[in-house]
Amino acid sequence: MATLRERVTAPAHLDFPEPVGGLTFRPATMGDLPAVHGIALESAAVDEPHAHPSTEDFVHRLSTEGLDPERDTVVGIDADGHVHAYAIVIPVPTRDTAARILLGGSVRPTYRGQGIGRRVLAWQTVRARQHLAGLDLDLPGAVDLTAPQGSSALALAARAGLHPVRTWVDMQVVLDGDERAAERDSLPALSDGLVLRAATGDDIEPMRAAKNDAFRDHWGSQPMVEADWRGYLTAEKSRLDLSRVVVDEQGDVLAFTVVESDPGAFAARGRSFGYIHWVGVVRRARGRGLAPLVVRATLDALRDAGLSAASLEVDAENPSGAVALYERLGFVGGSATITTSMAL
Repeated sequence: MATLRERVTAPAHLDFPEPVGGLTFRPATMGDLPAVHGIALESAAVDEPHAHPSTEDFVHRLSTEGLDPERDTVVGIDADGHVHAYAIVIPVPTRDTAARILLGGSVRPTYRGQGIGRRVLAWQTVRARQHLAGLDLDLPGAVDLTAPQGSSALALAARAGLHPVRTWVDMQVVLDGDERAAERDSLPALSDGLVLRAATGDDIEPMRAAKNDAFRDHWGSQPMVEADWRGYLTAEKSRLDLSRVVVDEQGDVLAFTVVESDPGAFAARGRSFGYIHWVGVVRRARGRGLAPLVVRATLDALRDAGLSAASLEVDAENPSGAVALYERLGFVGGSATITTSMAL
């Protein structure tokens, strides 16, 4: 296989999108975050009503290692300077098995249907090609866009040549009055030398090592760099106290959960909840029942904290049987998001 630089064509220079729908375009700044967050909330109300994007999500994306806000973001503004559209092109920092570029963004619902999303997405795909064309790597390249099932963004993606490759299912278990609460005392005993406990700040780096090992064979996953991982686990909505780890005698993390809880998102879901962002077991510890153990311990922690539900998102095609595991623990599938991709 030739390198990406040899395979992928892209212009040396890329202008911002031409004006459309009464909007002109410029790079995004941190000062645009309140407006961008507002667009995301309005869009979620239409496309994914149970979701509630947080400002932290956008801060984290803009802080991704290797992202250049001047070249990798745009906002669409009207004649009065108000933002009505935004887009971001995120080069995944690590490239062990593939080079992936993630596309994100939205158009305010009242501004849709004027060709804004189509023009912005065309700009994003060219910018993504520029990233890939600059890599002297003999690896597969991909441009990915993930959006709620049935949303207009997926129609735009299809028109731009991105095709569905993965389905992610939102699953929830209600903890209020949950009869499984009685099972908390019957968690199976751990092998000698293993300890199940709440995560702490000292576990952040060992948890990253565990995450990178556990997800190495998961679709689309690349190792996370330290800065990005720490950004997730030290964010305001991160709840290490509700996250759980299983550690061995050497202090290595063998299994873990990462929990977030954002009170601002409770109303959209109709109840208080904790979001289990990651569940992982390192490959050398698989087959020992650690995944159900660490998830059950996490549900106990959420219940004890007074939260009425737990949610997570799972790859519908996960080869490890994750969907069946969560169903056995009481989770019920709901809405879905779709990842579309263009292979390069």
